[in-house]
Amino acid sequence: MPSTLEADARARPRRRVPVTPGAVAVAAVAVAGLVARLVVLHSSLGALDSDEAVVGLMAQAFRHGHVRALYWGQAYGGTLEQGVVAAVFSVAGSSTAALKAVPIALSAVAALLTARVGLRIASPRTAAVAGLLVWVWPGTYLWWSTKERGFYWACLCLSIAVVLLALQIGQAAQRGGRAQWARWAALGLCAGLGFWESPQIVFVVVPAAVWLLASDWRRCAGVVAAAPAAVLGALPWLYWNIAHGWRGLHGEPVLVPGGYASHLRVFGRAGLPTVLGLRVAYTQAWLAPRWHRELYAVALVVLAAGAVRLGRRGVLVVLVLVAFPFLHAVFPVSGYVGEGRYLLFLLPWAALAAAAAAWRWEAAVALLACAVALSAAGLVRMRDATSPFVAGRQVPARFGALERALDAHGVTRAWADYWIAYRVDFDTRGRVIVAPTTDSRYPAYVAAVESSPAPADVFLLGTSTDAAFGAGLAARDISATRFTAGPWSVYVPSRPVKPTDIAGASP
Repeated sequence: MPSTLEADARARPRRRVPVTPGAVAVAAVAVAGLVARLVVLHSSLGALDSDEAVVGLMAQAFRHGHVRALYWGQAYGGTLEQGVVAAVFSVAGSSTAALKAVPIALSAVAALLTARVGLRIASPRTAAVAGLLVWVWPGTYLWWSTKERGFYWACLCLSIAVVLLALQIGQAAQRGGRAQWARWAALGLCAGLGFWESPQIVFVVVPAAVWLLASDWRRCAGVVAAAPAAVLGALPWLYWNIAHGWRGLHGEPVLVPGGYASHLRVFGRAGLPTVLGLRVAYTQAWLAPRWHRELYAVALVVLAAGAVRLGRRGVLVVLVLVAFPFLHAVFPVSGYVGEGRYLLFLLPWAALAAAAAAWRWEAAVALLACAVALSAAGLVRMRDATSPFVAGRQVPARFGALERALDAHGVTRAWADYWIAYRVDFDTRGRVIVAPTTDSRYPAYVAAVESSPAPADVFLLGTSTDAAFGAGLAARDISATRFTAGPWSVYVPSRPVKPTDIAGASP
């Protein structure tokens, strides 16, 4: 016979967890963010480009012991993310899907960390909404989360972790103790790793340091633990710079002119609206041209109201938000806001401020609905604006026809435009080595093609560079075998000819 306890257990009705409209909205938006990324991956927006392929090639090299401290061809850009990609490749194999899974996963981590920060300074509702905003808004960064650029998402996660650890330190009941020392060490390590990944982490580290000092300077004795941890995290950057004459401090060539005041104006007119989803990446077109001023004003009011509602507990987040444009304007590349890569570090703090402005679940649901609508509209408008162009022609999303044709004709070495070369290198896993005619990131590939007795030359069929190369060969009386495959044109000259040797044949 069943025991009395078993009988009582059967007699008691089971408690059901209530399903609230808020919980349904959270689940729906989380799923919508994942579905949107899958849609992007299967559209022209999800096509792999050469910038991503370089990350994949670095990860493939990592697996064979060829580890680099910085991104190929640059004096900045850490390779922590490439290490993660290499680990994924070790498990799932080298593929475009495996490569793109890393930034998607890191964007989810960024959303979760933002929610954790929200729990420290606001209500669970605000925390959940802020995390979801980072996950689904704006369309620019939803798309960006499917692009493996090497270090942006990893550095963003580290920057949010810095704020979270600073809050834990500042809100702890005791100033000392092992837990506090451990938090300081972790903060320093995250700051150091983040600096290795990208100097943009100073957008967060500087306000966090000011806040910790101002809130209780006696707690800052923990810098004794943070400093060596930061040096440890930044050690790859330090090692590379010591070996290369501190080139990382010299800066990169400035592509966009303008000084500090100009950068501030660009931030207000184009940068912030891009982060808020009101302007489209690359084209910088307003989503609603007739109402853009009114919508921008409403968005600014929402951010300001949310910043006020965060109150004393959210002072650090507000400080990061307010200081961002002034710190951002210091960087030489701050005038370049078309793609939004240098503004990504503003996203979590804008999301937290916007989420705090939603005082009830009904308002939160409306805010999330607006964010999803803005992202969807932005992605539609970005559809034909993100693919790279070569000689005025959009680079095809699929390279299968070219790669099969190269195999069929026994071509293993070739020259091509940057936006073609590294994509073929990644897809073929080194079976075919194509070096870019300009903007080379990896000298070994250039050397391999230059040493080949019969390298091919690859163009987009029917472009001006294709025609110029054919005419140049004829003018020099150089014979060549030419074959086409879909949108591709390939020459195999009787002797090595680099497209840059012929006027008009190279961009």
